[in-house]
Amino acid sequence: MSWQSLLHDDPVPWLLEKGDPAVRALTLRHLLDRGPRDAELREAQQRAMSSPPISTLLRQQRSDGSWPGPNLYAPKYQSTHWSNLLLVEYGVDPGDPRVRRAARRVLDDLGSPGQGGMAWVFGRDHGASCIVGTMVRYISLAGYGTDERLEPLVQRLVRDSKKFDAACWINADQPCAWGYARLIWGLAALPEDARTREVERTLRRGVEFLLSYRMTRGAYPTGTEPSYLWRQISFPLFYQADILFVLRAIDAAGAIDDPRAQIAIAWLLSRQDSHGRWAGRSPYVDRTASKVNASKWATLHALTVLKHAFPENGA
Repeated sequence: MSWQSLLHDDPVPWLLEKGDPAVRALTLRHLLDRGPRDAELREAQQRAMSSPPISTLLRQQRSDGSWPGPNLYAPKYQSTHWSNLLLVEYGVDPGDPRVRRAARRVLDDLGSPGQGGMAWVFGRDHGASCIVGTMVRYISLAGYGTDERLEPLVQRLVRDSKKFDAACWINADQPCAWGYARLIWGLAALPEDARTREVERTLRRGVEFLLSYRMTRGAYPTGTEPSYLWRQISFPLFYQADILFVLRAIDAAGAIDDPRAQIAIAWLLSRQDSHGRWAGRSPYVDRTASKVNASKWATLHALTVLKHAFPENGA
């Protein structure tokens, strides 16, 4: 069974529209398997870097690699931490000097006495794996996955999983699905020579947690009802997660072929419309500088998950 046969129609021409070059570039790369020497992909990537939403964020970057705000975290969804997260989600060129400078700035700030305003996270011995995992991801993708300054963050995630099962004080100190999703999202971005046995075991432990509960119901440990976000498809998300994001994280960890993921994949397929597209929402659009077509991004990510779950050369 091919992934294309599961679609009601072909949405790829829509994703390839030149008016949204970031989506176009990622579609060429991830869905059509264009390589780095492909002229069409290179042109799309160049346009993506000079067009919104990527250009909107890069224009706001200060010369020291940071974004306006008193620290890494504030203002929420706009400052340095969040801007790094968004750039990676939008498929920014990780080798661009501005991207590398931004990652270095985060590493420098985390090593300062005030930890860049993140002492509320690192002053505790566990929790907030969602924040730490995201940091590991964008710092690693910017080329600093083996930097010794990143190692404490990696070890924090390993310890969060091994000793605390990704429990977080924000979730009444119970294991957190949002935290586990972004924990493996971060560790999966590490380069091969940084993927120690501990890291690999942590990835497997995270996948096991996420697939051991009824994902489509969001039936993970919590003292409250699952978030309203869980069963709607949103882009971008920040520390939150929904079913599609969890599938993306499991895919990044190399486990999308686990049979237990099939129920969530079936749910995802049921959400496509007659055009083979997914309706996405941007719940935090009013708090971000960069605006996107959430439905295009949701469709791109849904198709990428399906492509990996049902490879064309599969049985």
